[in-house]
Amino acid sequence: MKILFLTIILVLSSIGASAQQLNLAMSEEFNVAELLPDNVQVNGSSQGMAIWGRYAFLMHDKGQCVVVDIRRKKFINTYIMEGNTGHCNNASFGNEYYSKSSRFPLLYVTECRGNRACYVNDISLEGSRLVQTIHYDGTETTGPSDWVVDRKHNLIYLYCTIGKIRMLKAFRLPRIGDSDKNREVHLKPEDSIASIPLGDIAIPQGSMIKHRYAYLPDGLPSRERYMHIVDIVDCRKIATLDLNHIPYEPEGVADKGSKLYISFHTPRDARANRIYRFKVNGLEK
Repeated sequence: MKILFLTIILVLSSIGASAQQLNLAMSEEFNVAELLPDNVQVNGSSQGMAIWGRYAFLMHDKGQCVVVDIRRKKFINTYIMEGNTGHCNNASFGNEYYSKSSRFPLLYVTECRGNRACYVNDISLEGSRLVQTIHYDGTETTGPSDWVVDRKHNLIYLYCTIGKIRMLKAFRLPRIGDSDKNREVHLKPEDSIASIPLGDIAIPQGSMIKHRYAYLPDGLPSRERYMHIVDIVDCRKIATLDLNHIPYEPEGVADKGSKLYISFHTPRDARANRIYRFKVNGLEK
């Protein structure tokens, strides 16, 4: 694949800060459609993505999961995730394992619309089971909301809109033992330990937190498309990267070690989930 080396002018959100130049390297790793057997049907648009080891778990609207080996670029399996009936707009792994027999840590998948819940899944290569549902009981948020896990700090963030302002609200990541008799956790406004304003984000897509940065894709092909980078330690947006050279809708973001990946949704073709790898040089760790 040809790698595109772009010089991106980063827009710093702090008043009076000067712009700085960073180098962005991005390349298409593979088109999932080229890995799928002809008899594999994929329903629902491409949405969130999470990676553990060499396996990428690719979410689709209404709960289908497509599993691929990103090292060997090989299709592994597809199944409908138990109870995950929402938009599945985002996905991220936590730190807790459901049981000693669990191969992967718990996977947190965003409903996005409806009750704006977070589905917590004990997942495998063969299927999944819903083991907890996280709700936010505050009434100040409007519109769709996402959830993203910060594994390093054992936090979960609600990616939401409050008074037309995009926000990240931080909470301690609940454990399975915190569930009530209905296997639910209800977080309240007073449970939040931090709130980070995100500035101008027109159409929120997926999200990922790695080290001290939140990576937040934005937009779709009929509008402008960007990747926003927010410093969650200093609580400020430090960069807005232009993604308009890629003619697809940015969706989930995930990491594998030092490598960063972004999933793109190809309109009207659920099989053609395009996975890109990218690197931003110059960010402090």
